[in-house]
Amino acid sequence: MAGWDASARLLGIVRYRDAGDVDGALGALVRGGLRLVEVTLDTPGALDAVERGRRSGWTIGVGTVLEPDQVDRSVEAGAAFVVTPGLVPGVVERAHELSVDVVAGAFTPTEVILAHAMGVSAVKLFPASMGGPSYLRALLGPLGGVTLVPTGGIAVHEVTAYLNAGAACVGLGGALVGERPPANDTELGVIIERAAAAVAAIADRL
Repeated sequence: MAGWDASARLLGIVRYRDAGDVDGALGALVRGGLRLVEVTLDTPGALDAVERGRRSGWTIGVGTVLEPDQVDRSVEAGAAFVVTPGLVPGVVERAHELSVDVVAGAFTPTEVILAHAMGVSAVKLFPASMGGPSYLRALLGPLGGVTLVPTGGIAVHEVTAYLNAGAACVGLGGALVGERPPANDTELGVIIERAAAAVAAIADRL
């Protein structure tokens, strides 16, 4: 099974509070050109959407994983990788046991160092908007060997700045998919357009 794609420069994240067309939102991201997509576990119907997405051939991960048993459920659904909002050693260890890629959340230098030392596929810098590209660049000064994936509050027009600062990949959530599930084809089209615009903005890096 394919896992975290280290060559991808964009990660599309679906997180909704209300039930709705999760499959459509994920599919719109893929149609817009994103190779990596994630749905958070607290999104209604997340794991069912993962199962269907994997059958469609998408590289799809599960985010907001906080407990080891949630790793099991995610893997059973077909997750290519799991993502945590913070450093959760039990989740990282369980992911390693199940041979599934894990992207562990961190913010401080100490957390980033610890996550990297645990052998994660990448370190999710969250919430990235609290420090911006300059904070990411400062972290990579002494920690240049760490693969950082900033997420949280990032706008499409900021992606290039994060990549220029040294980010390996940038996670975009609400900026692409909005705060509620798409209700019709027009709203799905908007997601596709946003994703395509993000991909086009970094075309020279793909």
